[in-house]
Amino acid sequence: MNNIDPSASVDDLATTTGRLLVRSGIEIAHTLDAMRADGDLVTAELEQGERIFLSHVLHVDADAGWFAVACSDSKEANLALLASASTSIACNHRGAHYEFVAQEPREMEHAGAAAIRFRLPVALLTMQRRSRQRAPLPPSVPLRCEIPWGRLTLDAQVVDISLGGLGTLVYDPGVHIEPGARLSRVRIIHPSRRPVLVELEVRYSVRITLRDGRPAIRSGCRFVGARKDLEDLIRLFVTDLDAPPPAA
Repeated sequence: MNNIDPSASVDDLATTTGRLLVRSGIEIAHTLDAMRADGDLVTAELEQGERIFLSHVLHVDADAGWFAVACSDSKEANLALLASASTSIACNHRGAHYEFVAQEPREMEHAGAAAIRFRLPVALLTMQRRSRQRAPLPPSVPLRCEIPWGRLTLDAQVVDISLGGLGTLVYDPGVHIEPGARLSRVRIIHPSRRPVLVELEVRYSVRITLRDGRPAIRSGCRFVGARKDLEDLIRLFVTDLDAPPPAA
C-alpha cells in the first residue's frame, strides 16, 4: 500500500495490508471501543506464559486517556496482571490480529463489576492472521505546528492525526483558540520532510496539565489541505510496515 486513504478505517486497512502500526490516539480509542462493542476476547500471557489472562473490554474513555477490561475468572491471573508494570495484550477483531502494550494497571469497579484499568496504548499493531511477525516500534513523531497569530506565530505540537483528518494540538496556556475558529496558512513541520500547508477548523479547546506538571491548552481540530499532504501527515501516525518508505 503506497498511500493511506484518509476515508478508510483501521479495519479496512487491516484487511488490505499485512501489518499496520497505528499511533493515532483517536484511532486507537476507536478500535478498542469497537472491540468492546463486539465483545471480543482479549488475552495476555503472564509470568513467562505460565498464566493466561482472558477478558473483554468494558469501557474506553478517550478524553481521559484510559480503558478498562473485566477481571478474569482467575484470581491468580488478575494479581499477576496488576503486578506487571506493562503487559502485551492481544485480540482477534474483525478478521485481523491486534497487539498492544497496556501500562499502569489499576483495580477499579465499572458498572458494579470488578475491572482493571490501563492507560490508553501509544501504538496498536494490526496484522492479518497469517502475518504474525512482530515489528519494532518506530520512534515518536516530532511534529511542530506554526500558526499565524496576528503579527506573531503560535508554536504548537501536533500530538495526533486520525485517518479521517481529525487531529489534536497542544500549545501554550496563554493563548486560547475558540471553537469554530478557522486558521489559514498553518505550517506542519517534520525534521526530515518538507513543511505541509493546511487549514485548521478548531472543534474544541480545553486546559490540561502535561505529565511533567506544566499547564497547556489542547485543541481538537480538523486538518484541511491537499489530499497528498494529508496522506503524508497521516502516514506518520498510521504506518504500513510492509510498504517501502515514501521518498523524502
